Amino acid sequence: MPPQPAVDTARPDEHGEALRLLFRDIPESERDKRITTALELLRTGELDPDGLFVERSEIGLAGVLICLPVPGASALFWPPRSIADSDSEGREDRMLATALSWVRSRGAKLSQSLLATEEVPLAASLLRNGFRHVTRLWYLAADLTRPVPNPLSSIGLKFQTYSPENAALLHSTLLRTYEGTLDCPEISGVRTVDEIIAGHRAQGRFDPSRWWLISEGARPIGVVLMTEMPQTGDWDVAYLGIVPEARRRGVARELMNRAMTDAKLWGAHRLTLSVDGRNLPALQLYRDLEFVPYDRREVYLAIWR
Repeated sequence: MPPQPAVDTARPDEHGEALRLLFRDIPESERDKRITTALELLRTGELDPDGLFVERSEIGLAGVLICLPVPGASALFWPPRSIADSDSEGREDRMLATALSWVRSRGAKLSQSLLATEEVPLAASLLRNGFRHVTRLWYLAADLTRPVPNPLSSIGLKFQTYSPENAALLHSTLLRTYEGTLDCPEISGVRTVDEIIAGHRAQGRFDPSRWWLISEGARPIGVVLMTEMPQTGDWDVAYLGIVPEARRRGVARELMNRAMTDAKLWGAHRLTLSVDGRNLPALQLYRDLEFVPYDRREVYLAIWR
């Protein structure tokens, strides 16, 4: 019986060939741009070369997979691609098994793959290997060049910026906002609060003055984490959460009014956010505030508790 093919990390001289296989079904003009970008990310280390896995054949690369450990005990996966032959599924499964073991050895507690609609057929290999489809993620944006709502609170909210003095209170409040959440409840309780904070700090350009602990009187009731996206100049609401007993009282609207006003004052022309498609109250609020969709992704998760 011939030996089973081995999955290995791609050598530097194989990076171009691996990326051409990975992006083979993308239109040529877009494919060349993605390959160039990915090669630069590999060169600078922003994309860990150790996360580029391949399986070789006698005539060259037969399969490729990219995964990326990210701060917050997480990892991002792109579905594996294989040449079309009788062993395609087996090859995809071997690459995924190797990559999943690798990211877990690096501390990942959850892995996610965010696929555009046209990429969904590639998810079959993910579903065979511990991932499951959980939701559709909507990406929304508000035009801040138009008038934005009045930020003055009618319910007496207090905003404190993130600091060493209130860090523990913000962290504990953030955890309480996960109770009964409609945004990806599957990941609640999977990571420690320090891991969650590390993940948010790594998004965009971290500025503690844009992270807010929200209180009503002396009682903490919510958290807003905003970040600047250097590539676009947009500001993003990376997280907005409210503790269960303060929901459905207009608090989220007040927080979004403040977020939109402040982002405009900081010079942003657009405020972005993402929301679980199952979170109908949040979707309705964002529609009311004239956020419009600009992208969507199907979310596949693998979780190790």
